[in-house]
Amino acid sequence: MSEAALPRILCVDDEPNLLAGLERSLFDRFDVTTADGGAAGLAALEASGPFAAIVSDMRMPNMDGVAFLAQARQRAPDTVRILLTGQADTASAIAAINHGAIFRFLCKPCPTEVLVATLDEATTRHRMTLLEREVLETTLSSAVNTLGEVLSMAAPAAFQCATLAQTCVRHALGRLDWAEGWTVQVAAALSQIGLVGVPSELLQRDLAGEPLEDSERALLQRHPEVGYRLIVSIPRLQPVAEIVRHQAVPPPPEAADVVVRGAHLLRAALELTRLLAGSASHARALGALTTMEPPVPGEIVRALFDFRMESMRRSRSVRVRDLMPGWIVEEDIRTQRGILVLTAGSELTATAILALRNHVAAHAIAEPLRVSCSG
Repeated sequence: MSEAALPRILCVDDEPNLLAGLERSLFDRFDVTTADGGAAGLAALEASGPFAAIVSDMRMPNMDGVAFLAQARQRAPDTVRILLTGQADTASAIAAINHGAIFRFLCKPCPTEVLVATLDEATTRHRMTLLEREVLETTLSSAVNTLGEVLSMAAPAAFQCATLAQTCVRHALGRLDWAEGWTVQVAAALSQIGLVGVPSELLQRDLAGEPLEDSERALLQRHPEVGYRLIVSIPRLQPVAEIVRHQAVPPPPEAADVVVRGAHLLRAALELTRLLAGSASHARALGALTTMEPPVPGEIVRALFDFRMESMRRSRSVRVRDLMPGWIVEEDIRTQRGILVLTAGSELTATAILALRNHVAAHAIAEPLRVSCSG
């Protein structure tokens, strides 16, 4: 096994001799990093992670093994945690399991073969966790993309709104230290899926600021709940569904942190992009965020401070056969009868391009089309 392929292990103890012994015992099977105490261990997680597994001593000054592994779990939840201690008492074991989600509880002195076998199990579990997540996220991404394409065809205006919100959310997440960024991005992408059954004409009137009847307004206001019901049955997307559900109203107090923070960010992104897509100046739009009720957390407002909707893209006229996924429609695309097919600002997908080709074949739309693309 080459050194580059060795599983990465973090060993934490306040005794230099013990750390040196661990490094000697493990160096030929693992890529070992050592840290002299809990604070140094947390610093190593930040500076040198990720690690497949952590081996920590229990009795350390200032921060014991239980406290260290509990914090390590928050910062690196996929890293497998092992506690090594000479104090094999029941209370320590219970605390370690409850607060640090310990994989194994080993007593000192621990034979090298036992430690190596435990680490082999730990690194295998870590590898399988990452593999399962990769497969799951690939599957979920396909499901999300399919739902997005359905929305783009059934309600182009709603799809444009969701696309702008997702861009805004992605911008903010680049400035926020949130581990759950993928969840919030998916919630933004699916935030308008509940509008898929709303008549396109009604959406157009609402976007144009035309007066609506009470029944029409109620139909639009129900879309977050409809979106929630469409998403919640998809495995692992329950937090996404909750964020979509609470994009306009605060989540309940018992909601998970990812739902609370994600709902705040999505609500801010939807409002900011709505104002910027209209006639509001950047300063006025940002000012509106600071007066929203319920209040938007300051860290989110700061993360959106330099968001701009201007695109660094080149405008061009192309025929439908030359369209590529990812290009942006610059003008509303309508049929010869005036039926809206795609709104300005929509990102072209493979499904959307296929639909446009069918319209061209039926002589329903005129060419060329104005789009913008990178490069």
